Amino acid sequence: MTDPAHNGVDGGTAAGIASAPWTEHIRAMDQALEERNATAAVRAWRNAYAAALGTPGWRGLVEVAAGSLRIGAIPGFGKASEARARETYWLALFRARQQGSLNGVLDTAEAFGALGDTAMVEQCLRVAEGLAALHSDKDSADRVRALAAALAERYTVPAKPAPA
Repeated sequence: MTDPAHNGVDGGTAAGIASAPWTEHIRAMDQALEERNATAAVRAWRNAYAAALGTPGWRGLVEVAAGSLRIGAIPGFGKASEARARETYWLALFRARQQGSLNGVLDTAEAFGALGDTAMVEQCLRVAEGLAALHSDKDSADRVRALAAALAERYTVPAKPAPA
C-alpha cells in the first residue's frame, strides 16, 4: 500500500480524482464563469464545496478553494471569494495534517503563498517539518527544506528594483 504522506491525491489515482464528487460541480462552475453567469457559478461552487466536505480527503478542498479564487474574477466577488478560498485551504490543511499527508500540507503552503499569507505558509511548513520528522524520512525532510526555501524566495523576499 502506498504511504499517504508521500502521494499527491489522498491515496487515490488521477482517474479517481477526475471522477470525484466535486469535479462535475467545478466544471459547471467554470462553464458558468465562461458564460458570465455569476449566480450559476456560485451555486455550482457551493455544490462543489459541499461535495468536497463530504469526502474524507484534502484534495477536493484544495481544488474547490482554487475554484473560489476563479469566482473572484467576477466584479464585486473578489474579497468574498478570497475569504472563502482561505477558509477552505484551512480546512484542507487540517485534513492533510490529520491524515499525515505531507503532499497535502505542502499543497496548502503553496496556496497560502499565492494568497500572500506568509504567516500561514510558515505554519504549513512547521506542520510539514513535523510530519517529515514523524515519518523519520530524510527524503521528506529534504523536500520540506527545498520547498521552504522556494516559498521564502517567492513570497517573503522583496523584489529587487529594476536597473535604472
